[in-house]
Amino acid sequence: MVNTTKWAGLAATLVAIVIVFLPSVLSTSHPQALTNLLVGEIGAIAIGHSTYRVASGKQAVPLAAIIGTLCGLLLTVSPIFLYPFDPFLSVMLFGGLVVTVGGVAMGVDRIRGGAEGRQTGAQRIASRAGN
Repeated sequence: MVNTTKWAGLAATLVAIVIVFLPSVLSTSHPQALTNLLVGEIGAIAIGHSTYRVASGKQAVPLAAIIGTLCGLLLTVSPIFLYPFDPFLSVMLFGGLVVTVGGVAMGVDRIRGGAEGRQTGAQRIASRAGN
């Protein structure tokens, strides 16, 4: 579960960073560009922080998982209301869903995470090596 959460969080963080810079590549309206900048940046910070914690053997922060999920949902629905034109709409729908899945994965890891989620990285490596 930890590896799945780690990779989902990494993908969500990278996609959120891409979403921040997306209006500089594709032509969008000013409100949509500001939404991408603010919400994408907050989502990238929240999910990135939880991904770092999961990768270093700690549990994800529940508030960061909630913020990441909400940011992903906002990024998913914002182009429908603010700038519903292709290819920007398709990219944003896909990117917003990836960020949402990353936030949900962090929340599920926090709720379902067992002993493996509370081990340090060195303890996990030692248990896999048979020590």
